[in-house]
Amino acid sequence: MVYKILPYCIFRNLFGDRKQFGLIIQKNDPDFKEWTKNYEKFYNDSQKGSIGKIVNHYGFKVVEKLDYTNKSVVELGPGIIEHPIYNKTIPKRYTLVDINEIFLKKSKVILTENSCPNVSTIQVKDSTSIPVEDNLADIVLSFHQLEHIYNIEDYLQEIKRVLKKDGLFAGAVPTEGSLAWGGGRYLTSRRYVKKNMNFNFDKIICWEHPNFVDLIQEKLNKNFQLIYSIKKPLKFLPLDFNLSWSFIYKNTDK
Repeated sequence: MVYKILPYCIFRNLFGDRKQFGLIIQKNDPDFKEWTKNYEKFYNDSQKGSIGKIVNHYGFKVVEKLDYTNKSVVELGPGIIEHPIYNKTIPKRYTLVDINEIFLKKSKVILTENSCPNVSTIQVKDSTSIPVEDNLADIVLSFHQLEHIYNIEDYLQEIKRVLKKDGLFAGAVPTEGSLAWGGGRYLTSRRYVKKNMNFNFDKIICWEHPNFVDLIQEKLNKNFQLIYSIKKPLKFLPLDFNLSWSFIYKNTDK
């Protein structure tokens, strides 16, 4: 990808100053504390607006390829769930796992309203562990989450533990590290934060999105068998010209 050859003066404007700030969240940092106080407003203003919503739904549509019927589904980091409109099959049970208690409650209501029975929620701390039993899930879902996980290899091992043999891991990530994503953020959410909020967003970018999309692909290909993959909005062009990458992988290791 092009980020690998960009002059650093351009790279840091698009993807944060990773040399200075690193990739590990500093929870006591004043900018991070300010970010956490303003996150819900940022989420609602930038991710639920027209552009953010369109990009998120590029990824959500991958569930059209899945059949939940009589399956056990685990969704990791659902936020406020939006993809039920793309899949009306009914699972045996649905488990939501998230850090945010408010998001869990709202997502449970949405699933119930979409005729999904037996919905349970698990609130977790900031960790790579998934507190559900081995071989629980036929399908694990993860939307716009893997870019946030610093210890991604450990996290994928947890997903493999939770999945049954031949279970499916499906979801999507933003194309962090692409010219389209970095440039789009520079012109939209980065400007929004600088105008409306009082923290260094370039620092937050480093900590919130430690994983670029090509690293995520590499790790997934190492741990699972690829079943389906699509880039959006320009599926025939390289990742650098796209904003979302969706996937379905199979767990073949057990």
